Amino acid sequence: MSRQHYIINDETMYIIAKTHGRYTESVVGELYGEPIECFSIPNKILEHNCKYHFQTYASRKDLTRSLSGIRSKHPIILDLFGSYIYFCTHSDRVTENSWFNLRYIDSYYDYNGNTKVKFENNEEMEIDISYSSFNNQYLNAVKLHYKFNLAKEKTYRKDESAKISYEHQRQEMQYINEAARETYLKYMRGIDQINKI
Repeated sequence: MSRQHYIINDETMYIIAKTHGRYTESVVGELYGEPIECFSIPNKILEHNCKYHFQTYASRKDLTRSLSGIRSKHPIILDLFGSYIYFCTHSDRVTENSWFNLRYIDSYYDYNGNTKVKFENNEEMEIDISYSSFNNQYLNAVKLHYKFNLAKEKTYRKDESAKISYEHQRQEMQYINEAARETYLKYMRGIDQINKI
């Protein structure tokens, strides 16, 4: 089954380039089922899915740069929660660039000058890229994943300390309000006493 566009989901393992004469298309592998053919090139699928998650591809690259310092062949955090981290085999200027979901790579090894990748569902695939290049891209994605989680943790800790501070301030305000209420009631009782005289 071929289609024009593809929406990346929880089960998307890879989006690889497949050349048909002068044209390049994509083959998408999911955790279950047969591969899906798509008329768009892998880079276009990634760009389209960044927009699907309310971001541009360029802004996702900028996020990678700012978090990890990676300057080329950027791995991409597709969604805002960091659930989908994809890394590429080539520069995004190359039509034959392929993308892999970090989560589903079980293992990979050198195979006749290329790289053989084993996925979580035991599917194996030979990729036309050297082991050292694939390993470098994989490690960049791991680094991005780590840095993203550190940034999330730091933000969470800030939120928690702000929440604690807010709780403390709220408690103080409650004491102040109770004291003001008691003072007001005492004042009103005093006025009642004066009126009785």
